[in-house]
Amino acid sequence: VVATQSSGSSGINAEYGEFNSRMKLFVLAVTLVGCVLGHSWMSCPPSLDTRPNRGGNTVGPCEREGTKKIMTEVKAGDRLKVGWTSNYHAGGWVRLALVPEGQHKVYEHFEKNVMKIVCYGHDERRGKTSYGDCVHPCNARKGCEYMANKYDGNRYDTTIKIPYNLKDGVYILQYMSAMSGHKTFYYSCARLKISGGKPSLPCKRTGKAPVAYGCMKGMAIPLSKYEKNTKMGNFCFAPNGLGDQDADMRKVPVNADCDPRITCQLSVNSKSCLKEDAMSTITNAWDPKQKCSGAVRPGPEPTCSDGIKNNGEQMVDCGGPECDPCYEEPTEPEDTRIYSDLAYNEKVLLEREMMEVRAKISIRKEAKNWQFTIFLDKPVVWTHFWNCKLISHNEYNTIWTFGPMPWTTHVKPGQVISLGFNGKFENDGERPQTVTKSFVEV
Repeated sequence: VVATQSSGSSGINAEYGEFNSRMKLFVLAVTLVGCVLGHSWMSCPPSLDTRPNRGGNTVGPCEREGTKKIMTEVKAGDRLKVGWTSNYHAGGWVRLALVPEGQHKVYEHFEKNVMKIVCYGHDERRGKTSYGDCVHPCNARKGCEYMANKYDGNRYDTTIKIPYNLKDGVYILQYMSAMSGHKTFYYSCARLKISGGKPSLPCKRTGKAPVAYGCMKGMAIPLSKYEKNTKMGNFCFAPNGLGDQDADMRKVPVNADCDPRITCQLSVNSKSCLKEDAMSTITNAWDPKQKCSGAVRPGPEPTCSDGIKNNGEQMVDCGGPECDPCYEEPTEPEDTRIYSDLAYNEKVLLEREMMEVRAKISIRKEAKNWQFTIFLDKPVVWTHFWNCKLISHNEYNTIWTFGPMPWTTHVKPGQVISLGFNGKFENDGERPQTVTKSFVEV
């Protein structure tokens, strides 16, 4: 890539209390700086405005250009790293579109030439994302590394393939996102000089552009708004025809050294930011890069035993499209159940980070002891519960098992047991919900 310039209970309660105190301090910090350096923009390849303190643009379809005209030169078939600064936000999507220069001043032209929709990103490390925010750089991917697996899309970057069918010339790549809880889209653009294409290739496409897997939802604007009135552009990603734009994701992008994190001056905690991987070695925030040691190679393929939450996993090394479930759902054959009816109601108060569950079990078979287990799709800490006692929970706080109190241990046919649970969770924009539950004799 070439850049050129020209003019132009008690234990549980204590644990939660400590966590809640930390999060209140974090949210206060975010609130204090939110009006100064909020929002995000494309930083790889360089956007039309490379000022590190510039802020986001809600007017679109591109930001106002800076005093220097930046051009990124690529060839048909190249892969290009596209990244953006987190600016302490998490959740949502990014829509990427490409049009010839001259057509970039009209919103509709980008809508009809979408390349793909990818995850905005969030810090997947445990306890690092809450209220739709995280501390910049939010575990974003550094320069000299790149996204080489389609299930590794939550680190504030992606790669695109330069189509084979474009006429030589200058094009505008558009970024559009409503990250975190923002209720409006933000726009950013980069200028690409593309050569080596074959315009005669048959590349007609219908339908919408592909959407990445495993994105954390934005808290304000749904995915449907990103897709409204759009279609995938008529792009060829194979030398002789349509092809799949991400078939060769492990190919090294031409601008792999670009570091989309830009600078720790965008962080609410610059000291902790500088301790993040290689942040201290970004020397020029106007052109953020890393000096790659040796040839850049794709990282190792993620596995279900590498101790890292990646590969589209629900938790570390489990869940998602490739790994075993994080737990096995219980099976209760009808003829062995000790209950005839299990009424289960849950209520989630997202803004208050509270979850309430009420269960009423009608006993049909005598049992001298029992256990009630709740399986959740995300961590919840049950701080209060009634008519039962805690037996155990897993390290992720997603599987909770309760047993009887002395007065409810021995149950008989016709008896009704009422259980209640109040809990707390981290608000990352998605509501926790019960996957399944189990009431069994032990």
